Amino acid sequence: MALSFAVVASSSSIMCKAINANNHSHLQDLSYIKRAALISDKSAGFTSPHPNFGCVIVTPSVEVVGEGYLYAQGTKPAEVLAVEAAGERCRGATAYVNMEPGDCHGDDTAVSALVQAGITRAVIGMRHPLQHLRGNAIRALRSQGLQVDVLGEDMQSKLVEEARKACLLVNLPFVHRAASRVPFSVLKYAMTLDGKIAASSGHAAWISSKLSRNRVFELRGRSDAIIVGGNTVRRDNPRLTARHGGGHMPIRIVLSQSLDLPEEANLWDLSDVSTVVVTQRGARRSFQRYLASKGVEVVEFDILNPRDVMEYFHDRGYLSILWECGGTLAASAISSGVIHKVFAFVAPKIIGGKNAPSPVGELGMVEMSQALDLIDVCFEQVGILNVLSLLLVNV
Repeated sequence: MALSFAVVASSSSIMCKAINANNHSHLQDLSYIKRAALISDKSAGFTSPHPNFGCVIVTPSVEVVGEGYLYAQGTKPAEVLAVEAAGERCRGATAYVNMEPGDCHGDDTAVSALVQAGITRAVIGMRHPLQHLRGNAIRALRSQGLQVDVLGEDMQSKLVEEARKACLLVNLPFVHRAASRVPFSVLKYAMTLDGKIAASSGHAAWISSKLSRNRVFELRGRSDAIIVGGNTVRRDNPRLTARHGGGHMPIRIVLSQSLDLPEEANLWDLSDVSTVVVTQRGARRSFQRYLASKGVEVVEFDILNPRDVMEYFHDRGYLSILWECGGTLAASAISSGVIHKVFAFVAPKIIGGKNAPSPVGELGMVEMSQALDLIDVCFEQVGILNVLSLLLVNV
């Protein structure tokens, strides 16, 4: 009996140690996948139309020996950079990547780098969103003898879902574009506590603060393009630059049906970044020629509506669009179903005014049951302003 008890106790101890070791390894995997997603986000805005890739290489002794991320389109893959950083310590190590490697031109550099470096295991945050690339790298790695684990497939838990979400969010524009005919669009506005974006006179400088405007520059730097309407050009004469001392500068897009725009405007200065004016066919031909003489690209549509415009820029390879327009154009974009996320900067101010403009114009809704629902609410404080970011439920 004593012998039997000793054996059972010993077996239980071994089992407990094995379970604890597996759980510990599981948590490590999730931690390093989140790290891969985090470093991949450093290149947001630069890699378009490609995804953001990050790679972390960890030895069996749980030492991070190499990291890398895709800097920009046409640069070395994240996996190659991580392998170069790790050197010989790659042998027997595990590579963590936020997304399955993939290249539309059939380039298998990322997979080859991991195999040739002696990596024995790969943990992948999510499969490639593009159908013709999905699973290709996973199969290639497995065919070379690597153990490949995919979050949500080979591992499942609440913590796994959190890690998967981190991988999804860092490439949400790319994932959305892969499943849609329009780029991922974010509506940004600053408003007072009583929901006004300007006084009744139209004066709006400044509802926001310097700190919050720096946050806006960051949002711009993560976008392929910024869209405004004709009213914003006439009233504010914006520059729409990222103003962060170098880095990615998004294209500026002006939507104007009548082309009733001023001849002198900061947006016609192309010394830093180009501008595209989108209008209805035949509008102010003489002004179109004037814009062309300035180097501004003019694109005409038979009928100007936000969905057609977004499909057009989707075909041009744009992943992410930031809308910094007034309420009228915002309402049109929302009604057209092309807005997917909202960033609202709320200032602790009250301006009042029956005719003071609001962030979103008329949507034709007459009952609260028609109101659009928003989800995945995130809150942050930037100086004295509260910043809300929300996803529309149709994303």
